[in-house]
Amino acid sequence: MSNVLINRFKTLPRLAARRFFVIAAVADFFGRRAFAREIEAVYSGMRKHHQGRDRGHDVFFVRRHIHMLEKGLSMVPRRDTFGVDYIGELISAVQTSESQGRLDPVTAAWVADTLDAYFEATSSSTSDEIVRARESYALMKFADRSPEYLGPVQVGVGVDTLPSYEDILALSHSRQSVRWFEDRAVDRKYVDRAIDVAIQAPSACNRLPYRFIVIDDKDLIGAVASIPGGTKGYVHNIVGLVAVVGDLSAYAHSRDRHLIYVDSSLATMGFLFAMQTQGISTCCINWPDSADADAEMAKVVGLEKYERTVMLVAYGYPLSAGMVPGSGKRHLDSVRTFVNDGGKTA
Repeated sequence: MSNVLINRFKTLPRLAARRFFVIAAVADFFGRRAFAREIEAVYSGMRKHHQGRDRGHDVFFVRRHIHMLEKGLSMVPRRDTFGVDYIGELISAVQTSESQGRLDPVTAAWVADTLDAYFEATSSSTSDEIVRARESYALMKFADRSPEYLGPVQVGVGVDTLPSYEDILALSHSRQSVRWFEDRAVDRKYVDRAIDVAIQAPSACNRLPYRFIVIDDKDLIGAVASIPGGTKGYVHNIVGLVAVVGDLSAYAHSRDRHLIYVDSSLATMGFLFAMQTQGISTCCINWPDSADADAEMAKVVGLEKYERTVMLVAYGYPLSAGMVPGSGKRHLDSVRTFVNDGGKTA
């Protein structure tokens, strides 16, 4: 056999793989419509976001721009004039959102405390935009506002004690993916406590583009936990379930569409750890990118077009006689790389 024929023969697997990739991509796009459904959800969220902006009451816009003021207040050195491009629109949005009862007590306190700090920091500014915004803000009253101060603070303020590294490592090792639970309900106050820890996780521009749907009705748990698949062997045993759902209406641009997954996953890890510290075990349930699963979930728990399920989390008191997978992780060296100057790895 000539070298030419040999070389062509060697390339057949590569050509087949490339063709399969193209065929699979086309089938995926027109069959499962995974990308089309994501596009629909993203633009549905953007539409809702801009509708809220047009009506002057989009809370995600308020949260993002209040956080931008926080970052300006934290700059070293801090400028006397900043936020000029958006301060007028922000004050208007805050006024409308507050008058319509769209700001929860914690958000209202954070907004008010940050704006107080902003207008004090820019008191010497001669910007007409800031002067007009200050005058409008002076007329505002917050009906329902948490008494706790939530504005900018110095690094370390309010942090008296911290758990040791050993404590955190022990907690991470103690968390297990438990699938077998005792037949007793978990008081909702413990779930709320865990969610309170979850929402302390970092979030891009502090938008918190997600919600935790807590399901503790046995029949509804079975209906929801059966949707993604992979739970057939133990779904009947689950006593509590949380659906973590991302909200794409938090964003004005499609470039931010993946933040719902980043932010909600960060929050979920805090939820898992907080449940563990209360003696309550958890198990993350993967959510498939499936049109049927998304449609069924939307129908059962009532989701909007711009909301996407990120994952489910089963929870409960662990069955003492039960077992869990060892789930050995990877060695540190296999997941960590130090990058030196010039992009070289070490």
